[in-house]
Amino acid sequence: MGVVKFVRLECVKQEDWNGEDDIYITINGDQVYSTSISEDDNKRDIDQTFTYQGDVATVRMYEYDSTDDDDLLGEQIVLGDYGEMKFTEDDAYYTLSYRVIER
Repeated sequence: MGVVKFVRLECVKQEDWNGEDDIYITINGDQVYSTSISEDDNKRDIDQTFTYQGDVATVRMYEYDSTDDDDLLGEQIVLGDYGEMKFTEDDAYYTLSYRVIER
């Protein structure tokens, strides 16, 4: 079991061509966070901690689509005590900064 704190989410390039991206984030398959975000309104100070089961935290970011399958924007593993993850699949570009609270 571990605890990770998501500090900030930034949208450099959104996945949808119009409107906002409806983003959600999972850790080891469990949805832990969601928000709407765009290139014009591109930063979210999350400042929340999340508990995960197991030795490894696999973080996936998705963009919700109501008309077809959700878009996987990438998958990263929490490494080190802090860092920044990049999610760049499906022509999107997001960064997520984090800090490990407990391993």
